[in-house]
Amino acid sequence: MFQKVLFGCTLLITILLYLFLNGNLQLMKDPLPPLGKFLNPFGGAWTSDTKDEKSNINLDIYGLKDKVEIIYDERRVPHIYAQNIEDALFAQGYVEAQNRLFQMEFLAMAASGDLSSIIGNKTVEIDLEKRRRGMKYAAENATKGWEKTNDYNSTFRYVDGINAYINSLKKEDFPLEFKLFDFEPTTWTPLKSALIFKQMSLTLAGRNDDIENTNLLYHLGKEDFAKLYPEKQSIENPVIPLEKPYSFDTLMGKPQDTSAFYKGAILNDYYENRNKGIGSNSWAVSGSKSASGKPIFCNDPHLSLGLPSIWFEVHIHTPEFNAYGVSFPGFPGIMIGFNEHIAWGETNVGQDVEDLFHIKWTNKDRTKYMLDGKETEVTYRIEEIKIKGSKTIIDTVKYTYWGPIYKKSNDGNHDLAMRWLCHDEPDMDEYNAFVDAMKCKNYDDYLKATGRYISPAQNFGFAANDGDIALRVNGRFPAKYNQDGRFVEHGDQTKNNWNAWIPRYQNPQIINPARGFISSANQVSADKSYPYYFTGKFERYRNRSVNNKLTEMAQITPKMMQEMQQDAFSYKASDYISMIAKNINTIDLSPSENDFFAKLTKWNFQYNAKDEAPTFFDLFYKKLQENTWDELAALKKSMDINYPEAWRLLELIESDPNNKFFDIKDTPDIENAKSVVLKAIKEAAKSIEERKKEDKGNTWGEYKPLHIYHLTRIPAFSAMDISANGCPDAINATGYSFGPSWRMIVSLEDQVKAYAVYPGGQSGNPASKYYKNMVEAWTKGEYFTLNIHAKLEDIRKNQTQSITINPVK
Repeated sequence: MFQKVLFGCTLLITILLYLFLNGNLQLMKDPLPPLGKFLNPFGGAWTSDTKDEKSNINLDIYGLKDKVEIIYDERRVPHIYAQNIEDALFAQGYVEAQNRLFQMEFLAMAASGDLSSIIGNKTVEIDLEKRRRGMKYAAENATKGWEKTNDYNSTFRYVDGINAYINSLKKEDFPLEFKLFDFEPTTWTPLKSALIFKQMSLTLAGRNDDIENTNLLYHLGKEDFAKLYPEKQSIENPVIPLEKPYSFDTLMGKPQDTSAFYKGAILNDYYENRNKGIGSNSWAVSGSKSASGKPIFCNDPHLSLGLPSIWFEVHIHTPEFNAYGVSFPGFPGIMIGFNEHIAWGETNVGQDVEDLFHIKWTNKDRTKYMLDGKETEVTYRIEEIKIKGSKTIIDTVKYTYWGPIYKKSNDGNHDLAMRWLCHDEPDMDEYNAFVDAMKCKNYDDYLKATGRYISPAQNFGFAANDGDIALRVNGRFPAKYNQDGRFVEHGDQTKNNWNAWIPRYQNPQIINPARGFISSANQVSADKSYPYYFTGKFERYRNRSVNNKLTEMAQITPKMMQEMQQDAFSYKASDYISMIAKNINTIDLSPSENDFFAKLTKWNFQYNAKDEAPTFFDLFYKKLQENTWDELAALKKSMDINYPEAWRLLELIESDPNNKFFDIKDTPDIENAKSVVLKAIKEAAKSIEERKKEDKGNTWGEYKPLHIYHLTRIPAFSAMDISANGCPDAINATGYSFGPSWRMIVSLEDQVKAYAVYPGGQSGNPASKYYKNMVEAWTKGEYFTLNIHAKLEDIRKNQTQSITINPVK
């Protein structure tokens, strides 16, 4: 009892301070949450304890085909035992709502642009961006397409399970955050599940560099742009290694005429930047490289970490299949997991499926635009944004042939429409990919089950205990050539649109490669001989670490794979320090600078939280960028641009040291690569000395701690200032608030063995011991054994809660 009271008092003080310091009190601007209701002893925060996690539950449900039993184990993983897939999905919906209802509701509201209705003015711009991007429009189109498919009603029994839990709640049982923000959960619908799916699509496939590249090409000219921003490295490790030439009988689509590219500067602040680190690792080794003689499959998706956790761990058992893994709360099926025959997982492809088109208006009101030589009327979507404590905002979003006008320029000369694949109405049951995967027994099954998946495109990794390992770049892609999609294009000709899709069988893919492993770390999908044009965000360093390690390893065990997932080595750091050692003469350095230099050159390039060398390198690289790209920094003040990638900067230092961009314009001297590197060393060493004077820690964990924020950023509900190993360029890709969100290793022996961990806990209740109980284990690199083989009677022996769902005829 004392702990509950202490928690409640601490929580109240934290929330009051949080609201005050962030300007949420009525006396400042925004309304204070109704603390009278929040502190009500009969229905407020005091009733938000963990009783829902302890008492056994019996339910009688109309429409259920057979009895379902759910047993929670010691980590609050639900083990669902059902007699058919529909009842199993109903139970999955129920347990996800039981543990993550606020998270699900919040994510659906975030996707639809409705956060301001519960938070107030602070989220208006976020909501406006989601409305203008067409997120709810995309979700509505998704449900329209899904409703036309055969399995829609059976799969979305999942929704009925969510609503069964919601309908069982009394007001005093609402999760804590509902009381804090004074709103109630509403009936769950397939549209809400579609919104959550589109939110993930936005994270993984809602990006482009069209504006940046257009601005850079215009200001730098073709020659300098090509030199600074090449799309291909001289040596690459594509996701799909080339074992035989691509020889397609027919290529789809046709090359884009370069006259379609918009030429000019786009000055308005437009681009919604994405954090580096949105990606993943996935690999599998064949039996020829493992100690057991059977494949081992590994996956660790890197996403923005959060509390409640991104993933929900679940075990689903029916007479047809026995599957274990993680789901994305609010969407049916297991996205990353395994059964008794196969293991599967995904990494992000990074291919650009979002293009921008410049609109040529024909009237001052911007209601008509040119298209194929004719005036064309826009259509309108009226968006009402309710704001807690303020008046409702009415925003009229204009839709064109291409899609919504995502953001308007002040003068109308730079209005851009968005063509986004995720807006399209699906023509197949893409939602079933992660449901059908649970039933697969071999690669042929898996190809069929996932062959209807559309977007966001993923590298689908696979391994089976029959010995197969495979990897497919999976999803729908427009057939493009000749830099089509790299720049903003003119929107006055429909011929500039995508004119064909790449057939699924022409997507890069491989099964049982000769090298004995498959791997993906978000690098480019295929080598230079692949006939279609790929543009997007691709990783340049992690893939080298993964491929080099797997090439050298033999007699691999799950323990070795665990150690590999923890590896914090950076080839970026290694490459740059090698260059520094060759170019810097220590006689040019002061004693403190020599200490700095020695620390760098003796470093093992591991981003360990307790080491200072990673901090030194990070400061050096920042100074190197600032000094090299001073001309681009000036442009960045008035328009959106990107700096050249790290690998290209290093190539220029080593191959073209007198390149004009190494000259710093604000100095009378003419600098070259060597002098810029030396200047960066000196300035970084000075920064370290300044940090010491300010009593700031210089270890990597002190310099860049990891933060796992609650959805609402309330500190008391978050895990802050975690000293963690890793960096974005390492296999253990951590940084600020992102990292490996689910580390999984599956040894596909005759009896499958699996291990995993994620940085959080199963419960969404901040008062629960299961809320963030695995953060420490995740930080330490520890794993839990995943018990897929346990029988119902064995699970009962250590159960923490049971739920029995009975059918009512």
